[in-house]
Amino acid sequence: MEQDKEYPLSRNLVYCVRATRQGCPRLLVFCLLVILANCLVPVVIAYLPKVVIEQITEGRPLRQLLLVTGLMTGLLAVLSGLQKFLDRLIYWHKFSMNAFFLRRITRKGLTTDYRNQENEHFRTLQNESFASCNGNFSHYARIYDAVVQVFSNLLGFLAFGGILVTLNPLLILFLCLTTLVSFLLNRRINRWIESSRDEKSGYERRMQYVTGAADDVRAAKDIRLYRMAAWLNGIYDRNLKGLLGWYRKYTAKLFGVSAADSALAFVREGVTYVYLLYLALNGKITAAEFVLYFHVVAGFSAWLGNLLGQASELQQLNQCMNRFRSYLEYPEKYLREGGKPVGDRTEPKRMELRDVRFRYDEKGENVINGLSLTLEAGEHLAVVGLNGAGKTTLVKLLCGLTEPSEGTVLYDGTDIREFNREEYYRLFGAVFQDYSLLPVTIEEIVAENEREQIDHSRVETCLKQAGLWEKISSLPDGVKSKYDKAFWDDGINLSGGEIQKLLLARALYRNAPVIVLDEPTAALDPVSENRLYETYDEVMQGKTTVFISHRLASTRFCHRIVLIEHGQITEEGTHEELLAIKGRYYELFETQAKYYRENPEGEVSGDEA
Repeated sequence: MEQDKEYPLSRNLVYCVRATRQGCPRLLVFCLLVILANCLVPVVIAYLPKVVIEQITEGRPLRQLLLVTGLMTGLLAVLSGLQKFLDRLIYWHKFSMNAFFLRRITRKGLTTDYRNQENEHFRTLQNESFASCNGNFSHYARIYDAVVQVFSNLLGFLAFGGILVTLNPLLILFLCLTTLVSFLLNRRINRWIESSRDEKSGYERRMQYVTGAADDVRAAKDIRLYRMAAWLNGIYDRNLKGLLGWYRKYTAKLFGVSAADSALAFVREGVTYVYLLYLALNGKITAAEFVLYFHVVAGFSAWLGNLLGQASELQQLNQCMNRFRSYLEYPEKYLREGGKPVGDRTEPKRMELRDVRFRYDEKGENVINGLSLTLEAGEHLAVVGLNGAGKTTLVKLLCGLTEPSEGTVLYDGTDIREFNREEYYRLFGAVFQDYSLLPVTIEEIVAENEREQIDHSRVETCLKQAGLWEKISSLPDGVKSKYDKAFWDDGINLSGGEIQKLLLARALYRNAPVIVLDEPTAALDPVSENRLYETYDEVMQGKTTVFISHRLASTRFCHRIVLIEHGQITEEGTHEELLAIKGRYYELFETQAKYYRENPEGEVSGDEA
């Protein structure tokens, strides 16, 4: 597992500033302005009554009193209005930064080495990164708020501290100590919440699952047929009681800390105000200064408490930033710009696997174990075997989606690790069992491109070759019909066999020299599968084609068949040759054929099997 990045807060803040300069530089200006406004407003509020009282006690003219009061209240109004205006601007510009970071996250997910997407830790980082930029109260949005608050509180703390130091430095020490104790008490609550987070999230996760199951159409049949409602309600109730118990413990702890915090605040403010009264009664400070210090003392403790709290939140957000950067900076090992060009992509070339071994985990067992295979240009090869034999892994190795732990995969005599991987991918058209179809028009699915760049005549040709043109042309909107009724009100859905034909048309449109069909018909009945494979064989002439299947009879038309067991080739030859030697292939074939012979109501007869 790759080690997560551990950057100090300062470096992450610099990273955030640089990203903001690229994505939305105005946001930095707005943040600086609101920090100044946040600091100046309390200072003006503290000085306003002092100035007014001084004007009155010193007998200044009414005109001067009104002028000074008007100027200060006007300044306060401007600063307060600026605060609200900047808060709104910052709120909306944080959306721009969310979008900026989401583009980075999405691009990483779309372009990262495929084997990263198979890494559980990478996918966890990916999910966390999406969550960290999702919404205006996401982690990254909160960073701007936290930084603004930290610097606002810091400036305010320094400003009010500068005022109090002229009164008595020991008073500052007393206020700092009592505020720090309050902060530490509240940190105990935060640590308890953090330590019991898994317990709370476990209750919530199970409750959400039950709620989701109640709203899931796919689960509705099972819930009713197997009378699962009472069982699920019981699970929900138990977890609800557990969650309420967690909140009871939280409330009890919060009450204790709040009581202690209130007592400290009473002592802190009581001692301070008694001291101020003592100074005022003994003529050591004026009435105007008393009012000023009264406001400053209350504000000073608030600045310090908020500063400590925001600094703590920044440390928590720093961990989120580290996870975010760990995802974006996750190592990429495939060559791209620095790789060799593939060269001619119009004609297939020889492919070879030499003593290849592969395991998904460094400590795990080999899924492919010492496999060697040569695939001649234009050959139709079938790879058969039971589930878990390593067939799909073999396909990933051939396509360059992953790399062998040991051994070499060659294309036209060159180790594929030396190629520009993006160019190498263009050698392949593929139909996978776990397919992906976007909710776009049929022609966009086939071409996998924007409408303006689609070759419409080629789309039609490929749909005809795949045997789907009659169906598509009969639709009111033809190839412009939108796929997926769940996404479009006027969308269409296709049957399993029609989807496989659509996937075949997509692979044909790519016009790649190598076609890989990885159990694309596993969900079809044997008759439909056999007919579709006959279509595959007909339209794949002149291309190197790899057929993956666990139904042995479906690939009898191939030039060569290899049987894989435990990540190794145990038998190879034509269908007839493998039956003739009566080895493992023959045994598996007879086992599958026997089912159809003994089930006359099955989809195929024994001969067809």
